[in-house]
Amino acid sequence: MAETRKESEKEIQKKIEESKKHSLKDAASVNATLGFGDAYVSPYIIAMNGTNTQVGLLTSIPFLIAPLAQLFTSKFMERYSRRKIFSVVILWQCLMWIPIILISLLFLKNIKAAPLLVVVFWTIYAACGNFATPAWSSWIGDLVKGEETGRFFGLRNRIGVTTSLIAMLLAGLILNKCKLLAGTTTNQAWVFAGFAFIFLLAMTFRLISRHYVLKQYEPEFRAKKEYYFSFFQFFKKSPANNYGRFTIYVSLIFLSANIAAPFYAVYMLRILNFTYTQYMSLIIAASIAMFIFMPIWGKFADRFGNIKTLKITGFLIPVIYFLWLVSPEFTWFFYFILLAEFFSGFAWAGFSLAVGNFVYDAATSERRSLCVAYSSVMNGVGVFIGATLGGFLASQLPLTVMTLHRLMFVSLISGVAMYIVSFIMLPKLREARNVEEYKFDWRLIPITQMPITQIPYYIFRIPAKLLGIINKKTNIRRFKK
Repeated sequence: MAETRKESEKEIQKKIEESKKHSLKDAASVNATLGFGDAYVSPYIIAMNGTNTQVGLLTSIPFLIAPLAQLFTSKFMERYSRRKIFSVVILWQCLMWIPIILISLLFLKNIKAAPLLVVVFWTIYAACGNFATPAWSSWIGDLVKGEETGRFFGLRNRIGVTTSLIAMLLAGLILNKCKLLAGTTTNQAWVFAGFAFIFLLAMTFRLISRHYVLKQYEPEFRAKKEYYFSFFQFFKKSPANNYGRFTIYVSLIFLSANIAAPFYAVYMLRILNFTYTQYMSLIIAASIAMFIFMPIWGKFADRFGNIKTLKITGFLIPVIYFLWLVSPEFTWFFYFILLAEFFSGFAWAGFSLAVGNFVYDAATSERRSLCVAYSSVMNGVGVFIGATLGGFLASQLPLTVMTLHRLMFVSLISGVAMYIVSFIMLPKLREARNVEEYKFDWRLIPITQMPITQIPYYIFRIPAKLLGIINKKTNIRRFKK
């Protein structure tokens, strides 16, 4: 009997390991969708001559309505398996790309409502994804547990960033070529043919992603009513408990960040007249940084905790919003912004990883889907308020404020708001599991003490370490010797 049970446990463990491999393939596919599709919806509306307000609505409306869909997921999980919920809802999400593509035909016929129709169908698309998120989070949380969480999701995110980067690169090149063809033939249909092609690729890769998720092993799970608690109960108790304060902090950060975030695409494509290649290059710079640093942040979070990661990145991210304030007349402006976006990828990689992983530390399997759903609602409200406020400011402020273009003045407001939130909220957050105490050691890389002849060695050795080229057994602390 014991032997049979042991074999059964081995079989389950084997299925779990295979499921993790499927999850990595899912990460590659779903992030290809992000690269071909999600990243270019804002440029799609801008190509339709959408206003700043409409661009703001593209962020604010979906982020307000879509997370509300998660409030119903837990009820469905009481009746249906997580696999079935994911299967049906993600299929509907994939199909939303078809009307989004066809809307360009309305714009070509001079129908001014076309950008708003994109907002409508994009909101439905986002709502489908949000509805499936709690079920997926509960599912993957049963497959990946304990100390491996940060390492696994660091690897998963790194794979995702890689495919997203490749997809964005290809999509940018396709759109740039179509824009050149449109310029030589004075036919705007070429531009929208490019968008149609990359959006069809996005739909295809989302279907592939769905296929790999459905191949994963689903541990036995049934949501029970006794674990249910309402959003009102969650919200009311948030200030009094650690996870609640964490959710408030993240939602306020998203509010502050999205005062400016939706309008950088407008600033680049409409004000600075960047090409799609330049636009894509900046996004890729951030993606490369995420690719390099995501697994490093993952190991750091596993060892020292997700809250410690937030306390570092929460003060790094606002710097990005200030770096954009450099005058476009600066000779090396584009390359400066390229470096700024690389730094952005570094900071957001750690923040995103810690935010995504903290729920696995703080919530039990039975309550995890509700925690994810309610956190997403609060984050969505934050994004809605931030993007709506930013849209109002971007439309109503004078064209120049304090020598800054009004969109960059909005960026200044966004950065200051993020610093205020971090100063107030971060000291109130605590780790949800036992972690090693972290003390920063400036002597880790003692550049001030090294012989001048060893400087080239350190310059090349450290990036090699970051890229994982050096043997894993090598410890950077050896450099002190």
